[in-house]
Amino acid sequence: MNNMKGIEMEFLFGVDIGGTNIKLGIVKNEGDIVVDGEIPTESGDGPAAAASRVKGWLDENRPEGMVLRTAGVGCAGFLDSSSGFLHFSPNLPGWTDVPLTRIFSEALSVPVVIENDANCAAFGEFKLGAGRDMECFACVTLGTGVGCGIITDGRVFHGCTGLAGEVGHMIVLADGPPCSCGSRGCLEALIGAGAIVQRARKLLADGRSSIIDTGDKMTVEDISNAAGQGDRMAIDVFEETGHYLGIGLVNIVRAFDPNLIAIGGGVARAGEVLFEPAERSFREHITEGGCAVAVIRRAELGNKAAFLGAALLSSGIG
Repeated sequence: MNNMKGIEMEFLFGVDIGGTNIKLGIVKNEGDIVVDGEIPTESGDGPAAAASRVKGWLDENRPEGMVLRTAGVGCAGFLDSSSGFLHFSPNLPGWTDVPLTRIFSEALSVPVVIENDANCAAFGEFKLGAGRDMECFACVTLGTGVGCGIITDGRVFHGCTGLAGEVGHMIVLADGPPCSCGSRGCLEALIGAGAIVQRARKLLADGRSSIIDTGDKMTVEDISNAAGQGDRMAIDVFEETGHYLGIGLVNIVRAFDPNLIAIGGGVARAGEVLFEPAERSFREHITEGGCAVAVIRRAELGNKAAFLGAALLSSGIG
């Protein structure tokens, strides 16, 4: 960028803090990615150390002439975007009642907006992906946890305490398996990545045959690959997972009546082996009427959605 020497340009900066990695992106105002990357979270070192590593990445990758006015930080967990506090995150042990806005503002020397990572992903999809031009849009993220962001009238819907959209912890099976939140039968306890692996292990323990390696490091991807090869046990795992996902989607429609629900996250990469039973379950459990118009679609931005959404939210566009 030598030809731009001396020219100042304003860019946005988005950060998506995950339990293992932090995804980052320098973004133009209209959402085009200039450069993006990933660094380890190393959550045990604490949030200040993570913010320092984010600052280091930004310094190494910022374009010449870049002027940074604000930044957006997405993070999984129960947080209050108005006060800037992360109260609790199951993916970040020890990060309890953390003044996340202050920590990142001091590290980056700019005002910072913090937001739940699912809300960031939803806003990114709303502006640049599957939810474009939707009046009321929901984006469900399937991974270790189950998150959901709700966009109404172009803005993130927070509810009265900032916890709207925590659909991973709505109870869909009252006597179901325990959840990390302390309740039982939550959607996350039934369709999160750990629940899917546990479902497969139980079927194997019950004597079902499968091509899946039964080692300690079984992943959702292993199960998905086996299902793609016609493994009946793996297909049954996703049949049951899709069944509960469909019920969860019905509850989202009942609560928020969106035009469209996009589904993303790492678990969603399983593809049709998950989406087909989920769609079938959704249509089976929803009654006819206005709520039945909701469309289910795959998210479009992949693992870039949350940092893109965080960056765009920081600009005040939302």
